[in-house]
Amino acid sequence: MEFMVVVILSFLLCICNGNGPSTQSSEKAEKKESRSIQSDINVLKDSMHELLKRVIKHENEISSLKSENQFLTNKIENERRQLSCDINVLHENTNEQQQALTDTNTEIIYLNETVEELRNGVDKLEELQRRRSEDNITECIDKPDTESNQERKNRDCTDIQKNSNQALESGVYTIYPNGGKSVQAYCDMSTDGGGWTVIQKRFDGSVDFNQNWLECENGFGNINGEFWFGNNYVHTLTASGKNELRIDMVDTSNNKKYAVYRIFSIGDAASKYKLTVGNYSGNAGVRVEIS
Repeated sequence: MEFMVVVILSFLLCICNGNGPSTQSSEKAEKKESRSIQSDINVLKDSMHELLKRVIKHENEISSLKSENQFLTNKIENERRQLSCDINVLHENTNEQQQALTDTNTEIIYLNETVEELRNGVDKLEELQRRRSEDNITECIDKPDTESNQERKNRDCTDIQKNSNQALESGVYTIYPNGGKSVQAYCDMSTDGGGWTVIQKRFDGSVDFNQNWLECENGFGNINGEFWFGNNYVHTLTASGKNELRIDMVDTSNNKKYAVYRIFSIGDAASKYKLTVGNYSGNAGVRVEIS
C-alpha cells in the first residue's frame, strides 16, 4: 500500500513539472487540483491506516488461533498418550482375565475328573455292598435256625419264652440285653406264667452281698447259685418298654410272700442307677413307691 502511494505522488509531480508558463488562473487550478490530490492522499492514508489496523487485527487473530491450535494439539497428544496407556492396561487386564479363565477351565476339568473318579468309586462300593448283602441274605436263607441263632434274637428271658415253640424249664440261658454282647442269665420259667429274668438270688448266704460300687455295677456271685445281675445290665434291660419287678420271699418256716411292682426301672450310671418302682400288688405287706 505504501508503494502505491509513492507511485501516485511521483506521477502527480511529473504532471506538474510538465506544464509551461502558468497564469494566475492556472495557478488557481493547480492549487485546486493540488488540494484535491492532497485530499485523495489523505483518504488513501486513512484507508492505508485502516488496512494496517485490519492487518494487525488479523495477525493477532492468527496468533491467537495458532496458540489455540497448539493448545488443542497438545491436548489431543496428551489424550492420545492417555488413551494409549488405557489401551495397554486393558490389554494387560484382558490377558490376565484370559489366563484366569484358562486356569479356571483347567481346574474345572480336574474337578470333573475327580468327581467322575469318586462316582466310579462309589458305584464300585455300592456294587460291593450289594453283593455282600446278597451273600448275607443267601447265607441267612441257607443257614439252619440253630439254637445259637435263636438266642441272638433274645433280649431277655421273656423273649426266650416267646420265641420258643415248647415249654421251657427254669435255668441259665444266653441273652443279649443290648443286642450285641451276650450274657448268661437265670430265667424263671414257672413263677406267675414264667419269662422272668432273675436279677438277684439269695438263699444260703454263700455270697457276700456287701460289695463295692464296681462289683455292684458289673454284677457278682454265681449264676447257678447266689448272685447279683449287675446295675448296668438291669439298666439296659429296663431302659425301654414296660417292665415289672417281682420279689419272692421264703422264711425259715417255708412261709412264702411276694410283691409285684408293675412299674420298674433303673437309671444309668450318670443318675447313680436311680431306682423307680410303683403300682404295688402282692401279699408281702410292705408297699414301696420310689421314683
